[in-house]
Amino acid sequence: MTARGVVFATGTPISNTLAEMYTMLRYLAPEMLSERKVEHFDAWAANFAEAVTSLELAPDGSGYRMHTRFAKFINLPELLSVFRTVADVQTADMLNLPRPALENGKPTIQAAPASPELKAFIRILTERAERLKKERVDPAVDNMLKITGEGRKAALDMRLIDPHAEPETETKIDRAVSRIVAIWRATQGERSTQLVFSDLSTPDAQRFNVYHDVRSKLVNAGVPAAEIAFIHDAETDTAKKVLFDGVNAGRVRILLGSTEKMGAGTNVQRRLVALHHLDAPWRPRDIEQREGRILRQGNANKEVQIFRYVTEGSFDAYMWQTLETKARFIQQVMRGETSVRSAEDLESGALTYAEIKAIASGNPAVVEKIKIDTEVRKLDQLRAVHANQQRHIRWEIRDLPRQIVDAKQHLANIEADIATRNASESNEFSMTVGNRAFSGKGAREEAAKALTFTILSWRDDQTMQPRGSFRGFEVLSRGKSAGFGLLKEDERIPELFIRGRATYSANLNATNPVGTVQSVEHALRNLDKLAAEQQNRVARIERELADYQLQADRPFEHEERLKQLLARQSELNSLLDLDKDDQQAGDSAPGVKDDLQVGRAAPATSRGRDEVAKRAEAYMRTSGTAIRELPIAERAPPQTGPVSGRAVAKDEEHIALATATNSFFVVASSSLGREVQIGERLTLRFHRGRATISNGVDRGR
Repeated sequence: MTARGVVFATGTPISNTLAEMYTMLRYLAPEMLSERKVEHFDAWAANFAEAVTSLELAPDGSGYRMHTRFAKFINLPELLSVFRTVADVQTADMLNLPRPALENGKPTIQAAPASPELKAFIRILTERAERLKKERVDPAVDNMLKITGEGRKAALDMRLIDPHAEPETETKIDRAVSRIVAIWRATQGERSTQLVFSDLSTPDAQRFNVYHDVRSKLVNAGVPAAEIAFIHDAETDTAKKVLFDGVNAGRVRILLGSTEKMGAGTNVQRRLVALHHLDAPWRPRDIEQREGRILRQGNANKEVQIFRYVTEGSFDAYMWQTLETKARFIQQVMRGETSVRSAEDLESGALTYAEIKAIASGNPAVVEKIKIDTEVRKLDQLRAVHANQQRHIRWEIRDLPRQIVDAKQHLANIEADIATRNASESNEFSMTVGNRAFSGKGAREEAAKALTFTILSWRDDQTMQPRGSFRGFEVLSRGKSAGFGLLKEDERIPELFIRGRATYSANLNATNPVGTVQSVEHALRNLDKLAAEQQNRVARIERELADYQLQADRPFEHEERLKQLLARQSELNSLLDLDKDDQQAGDSAPGVKDDLQVGRAAPATSRGRDEVAKRAEAYMRTSGTAIRELPIAERAPPQTGPVSGRAVAKDEEHIALATATNSFFVVASSSLGREVQIGERLTLRFHRGRATISNGVDRGR
């Protein structure tokens, strides 16, 4: 092993949960976490993660709910900066690998209707879930994990629940078989191959299983049994090699298996033309492993197909939606897209999962809501950028006039120094060092030696002091610290300056004293160039001020569209019963945030409110509440639920509450009911955006 230490290599550094990035950093950069005071997970999560509230199907598939999950990054540029200090991330898109194209750019969704038996079973699962919610049920008897597992199996085939159930006439298995057979026939000449994935069933001759059911239906449709294989039949490495060679050669044209057995390490891509998902796995990385079998180098086909089969109104929608939630932040982090401060629900892969959820639900209102939610989030992000831009513009308009005055004064000083230089121009060299004047023949060399000796003699003086004069300008020097013994004596070369109306840098040449004088002369000759650069700087700042004044108070261009979408979204929430307390948790769920308020930057409304926000940021910096390296973010207050924090700023109409190490929000103080002191800890309870102080208030200081 080299002196560089340990190297971690993985294709999935984040496969299932945000905690995995924290774990990676604990292994690879514990000192960086300690420096930023986020070595403990709670502190890390408070600064880099947020719970996200979004629409989900209930696990039993019977209705909808607003559910809060830990699936959002905040302070994304800082988080990725820390992560990429120890991680060299290369995705397939970055490497531009020669892979086959995916037909239509995304997987094809095949939705089958739910049978009466499945619908009845879903109702039973709903009743079981209600019982768990309302009664004390022994987890060994029944629990939500068991309900979810049975729901997933029922969505695949009811006979996995009841082996004696009557075969259904039209299931997603039947649709998959029809599609597999059609592709098998269409690619006879090329001997193209297909993969079929299912994790919820295994081959078993003693009971019903999806593998034998699919094979028997394929054989009945005319596919030779010799061209169908199960990955489970190859139990040794030698047997797997023989099987893989058969698939690559086109002798075995349909291979069935699970993610675990047919995922990583399965190199059968040479003739693969189609891949079929009969069920959805738990983890996004499992989807990557499955589809990585066909979307990889060495596939002779220029275009391939991927099919995902779902049963309407079943647990399929819940499973794909779970993948959607987890895939959002994983792909954004791996892509390194740090143009936004937070990442959720904005990448292309998530929309594919959302379409699966919508199609499988069978409810057109859900389809519309998902589209509206996606557009609202994008417009929300644009409005947040607009609000930040306007705040920056207001700051620049206040600060640029000062910069213009300073820049013009510096230009005047340079021009005055040019006049001084020109007035003292002479063919004869003349310089004063200390009390000695040097002129005439050999004066340059003698003055250079004296100046260099004087400056080096005062190398311990770390204040800027005059050592001589030249053409109407002072020649000054400033010594350097020994740096607690880290700098050697010959490395402590003092700094050299020329001062007239302004001060300019020159270089001391300890080994060639004449070079020191030449550097002084060059600094004076360079004044004309400095004046031109300063003139350009003044003009540039004046143009910037004029541009900012034109852009100030410009309204958000998509505001009207956003209002329309929010109104329609509210209508859909009512239509889908999302306003009911038992579905979205309402006031009873601590810390629940409105789906559209998460990550929304608060719009600039009044000058008083902006002043409170500025004072809040200043208080958090000076009091040590904030982490120095991270920006302080103002966030929109929640619509419902309690939020605890510390009062950090206020005026007669507003109060700012710090809710995490580097974040705060501003609310109207008129509804609080009493005076709040700066530094006071309290809990606010929100109902439809209106804040009141909770009865269980903590008034600790």
